[in-house]
Amino acid sequence: MPRNGRRWRTHVSSAFGPPAMTIVEKKSFCRICGSGCGIVVTLDGEQALKVRADEEHPVSRGYTCPKGRAIATDHHRDERLERPMIRVDGELVATTWDHLLDDLAPKLKRIIATTGPVGVGTFIGGGGFLDASGFYSLLAFGKTIGTPSSYSDMTIDSVSKALAGELFAGISGLEPRADLSKTKMVIFIGTNPVISHTRTIQMHAPTAAMRDMRAHGAELWTIDPRKCETAMRSDGFIQPRPGLDYAVLGYAIRELLIDGADRDYIADHAQGADKLAAAVDRFTLDYTSKVAGVEAETLQAFVAAIRKAGRLSIETGTGVTMQRAGNVTGWLALALMAVTGSLDREGGSWVNPGRIMRKDKADFPAAPEDGWNRPGPKSRPELRGTHGDFPCAAIPDEIAAGNLRAMMVWGGNLEVCLPETARSYAALQDLEVLGVFDVRGNRTVDIATHVMPTKGQLERADMSFVTDTSFPLLVTQYTPALIEPLGDRKAFWWILSELGKRMEIDFFPGFDHETGTDDSFLAYVLGLFGHDFAELREKRLLVEEPVIGWVQKFVDEKLGGWRLAPRLLAEQLAGLETRESAHDADKLILIPRRQKYHENSKLIDLRDPPQVMMNSVDAVKRGFAEGALIRVSTVSGKVERPLKIDDTLRPGVINIPHGWSDEMNVNNLTSTTREVDPITGMLLFSGLEVWVEAA
Repeated sequence: MPRNGRRWRTHVSSAFGPPAMTIVEKKSFCRICGSGCGIVVTLDGEQALKVRADEEHPVSRGYTCPKGRAIATDHHRDERLERPMIRVDGELVATTWDHLLDDLAPKLKRIIATTGPVGVGTFIGGGGFLDASGFYSLLAFGKTIGTPSSYSDMTIDSVSKALAGELFAGISGLEPRADLSKTKMVIFIGTNPVISHTRTIQMHAPTAAMRDMRAHGAELWTIDPRKCETAMRSDGFIQPRPGLDYAVLGYAIRELLIDGADRDYIADHAQGADKLAAAVDRFTLDYTSKVAGVEAETLQAFVAAIRKAGRLSIETGTGVTMQRAGNVTGWLALALMAVTGSLDREGGSWVNPGRIMRKDKADFPAAPEDGWNRPGPKSRPELRGTHGDFPCAAIPDEIAAGNLRAMMVWGGNLEVCLPETARSYAALQDLEVLGVFDVRGNRTVDIATHVMPTKGQLERADMSFVTDTSFPLLVTQYTPALIEPLGDRKAFWWILSELGKRMEIDFFPGFDHETGTDDSFLAYVLGLFGHDFAELREKRLLVEEPVIGWVQKFVDEKLGGWRLAPRLLAEQLAGLETRESAHDADKLILIPRRQKYHENSKLIDLRDPPQVMMNSVDAVKRGFAEGALIRVSTVSGKVERPLKIDDTLRPGVINIPHGWSDEMNVNNLTSTTREVDPITGMLLFSGLEVWVEAA
């Protein structure tokens, strides 16, 4: 079976379109990640030649990363999908849209009729989140058929953020952002925005943004087991043992509650200060220094910097959210911002309500003290659902139990992202239907029953939709399509409308897809939220200043103040104590890493090699030389890659960058049944104990 989908390139016309025409430049915005940087695309007819930064874009201000600049190359890559395909006698063959949809619709109807809506699951990855038509189509599909079997990459890398906000503030998915122009301190924990902009602070031109913050007096600190690129540009750096970031935060909170907390603010806007103090009481200077492996002087300097700054912002990334203590670290980050009077306040952090969603103007209930606590799937009831999703770890068991018989995949490569790769990949092949929407071949496409090629980002009119909560300002932007779709690619909305017609289901009531266009569908979606598409299409970019204080008002009115010590999280913190002193210096701990030139499994074949990174101290101890092929193993599986010596890593820590497929897939080391977080059902992806040997 092919491993990269290259044989799925089935042409209708030349990849490069008609003969050479006048070269033109057209503006758009990048959708490789959620940052949405402004770009200028150079075109020769239907061929994309290159991408550069839009110097006039008021948000990204002339910045693009290497991943965004590779869009033109990516658009014409060999493994692109151009024609719908269906599996016949075990092989994928090109077909027509009518044939594919005529086959798919009755199969989905039969499964819903016999198993119920739970039998049809959905999964959304980055490709779906970053396509407005795709994301809304997912919402409409799941809601209309009534399936609870909703899965996403959130329970792979970031569900602890959703949980921490839910328990602390009553709002699932609360993600504070730094008040970049006024904050006096920013703390980066397990995140490296210089390389990875999305899911964190969303700094466009991150090095320049850090320089600008310093210019108005901000101090920057990084907490990470690796001296990453962001740490190298920070004023202070703490390099704890992996998974012990929370101990550093616990120490800081303990010290500030003794001297330095904003007591008036806590009295007016928070509850449970005494319980918080009790929860972090063990994190004395000596204890924290010992268990976290950080010099006492560094910890004292950190707290002194916080006291000096007054207000601050904390940015956490997947280095935190994918580890055992992800929930606790997310909670203590919010708590530290609260006790310093920084949370949702000018000069500290703010929460973007989204320029389309406008959560600040909506009336919605606050989560109860222990969260919404959605039941888990039938085969794994202990895996609690969070933020509307079932945990992805349940997928193999749900398939084996016959509860999940079909999966519709919105722009995500499940083979690369699901835990315990071999087990999950085998389970996917047992599905009666595996429908995949994507723009390129991959190992999930290889085993699909129905392959639906969607429009690439240069081929569709689009707008920032769900990702607009990630920007440093209130921003919505629009782009027209720049070139015609390759082959027979279609928009998500068209595919789902045609599928619904055959299933006798109207997924988009009031929208006429027979006469519809990308623009008319975007207008339909915006109209549902009370916005005028004509203004957005005319101006292309709508920008407003941050809205600060709306979450504080919500918490005061709905909860009576921030919940400084949520019961479930305080209990989880207490339970971690036995692990804090159980440090074995001879063991290696795996932590995640994002590489510079590819975004997850996208743009994978450019300049980033698949390697294992290890400190020279650990390599010499084991007799490994640079470039040697080594095997990294857990009880679940193994990965073999060449060794790269990297002394930015703390000794005892190794990196295996994610996004690589097949035998190089780091998720071979993870498990769908062991190391399950008892609150979120998320599996441990970081902080894994591994052993290494020569391959």
